Amino acid sequence: MGHGDGADHRARLGLTTAGPTRVITDLCVLEPDRVTKELTVTSVHPGVSREDVSTACGWKILFAEALVTTPAATDDELGTLRDLQARTRSKHSRHA
Repeated sequence: MGHGDGADHRARLGLTTAGPTRVITDLCVLEPDRVTKELTVTSVHPGVSREDVSTACGWKILFAEALVTTPAATDDELGTLRDLQARTRSKHSRHA
């Protein structure tokens, strides 16, 4: 369950957990607005523009006033992701 219609919707439903705190896509990072809970772009990935995000989105997307660029992945992070992808491919190829 996301944040429903915003504000205290989760609490009105009896949900005591925080709900989504961050959504990471291939273009950007979105976080719920503190008050409305509407997902707002807080960071765009290197080489991605506001226009790229808006064009790819199915609704009028909001951008944070203090929009930043997502830090590039470190060599260690890239190595870990590539290893995970290789292991996933290996497991899926055995079950095909």
